Amino acid sequence: MKTIVLKISVIILLLAFMGAGCKKDEEDLSYLDYTKPLSTPPGFAIYKTHKDYFFNVSIRPYIDDFLCPELSENGSRIILYKGKYYYTERFRLINDYIVSYEVDPDSYFTSLSYDEYIREKLTPYYTREGSAPSKVVSSIIDRDPFTEFYYTSSEYSGFTIDEINQLIKEKKLEKYFTKIK
Repeated sequence: MKTIVLKISVIILLLAFMGAGCKKDEEDLSYLDYTKPLSTPPGFAIYKTHKDYFFNVSIRPYIDDFLCPELSENGSRIILYKGKYYYTERFRLINDYIVSYEVDPDSYFTSLSYDEYIREKLTPYYTREGSAPSKVVSSIIDRDPFTEFYYTSSEYSGFTIDEINQLIKEKKLEKYFTKIK
């Protein structure tokens, strides 16, 4: 009986160690430059969502259609890292906040990763379907994703990630950013 318990314990420990050593490529954010100041072209958002959409493409409703990001494998906001394409203008902050350039208060999130979006050439430029390719629209998974949303215009540019994290710690986001939600 002791032998069986010992074998089972060893197997459980081995599985635990193997699992602890695994790290998703998606969680390796070393491709992002967390040291550069954030500029405001024309502004950026700080937000929290109901679920983790950090690697998901966002789109916005527009009149009777949707606006999709114009991204390509050669674009300045995309990087090929460890065989996958990633968006370089979205950063994780403390306490589950995200800072991003392309997300607006009316944005929706899709099930598409940036890698899928780029590889399948779903940007409207390539598909010639107008402002939103049908595959992108049909991939919408959350039309009301935000639990909190702050925005800044060009008045407050030049914040670093560390400075924004400090504002979050001190509960001072509303001093420099407009709270939308």
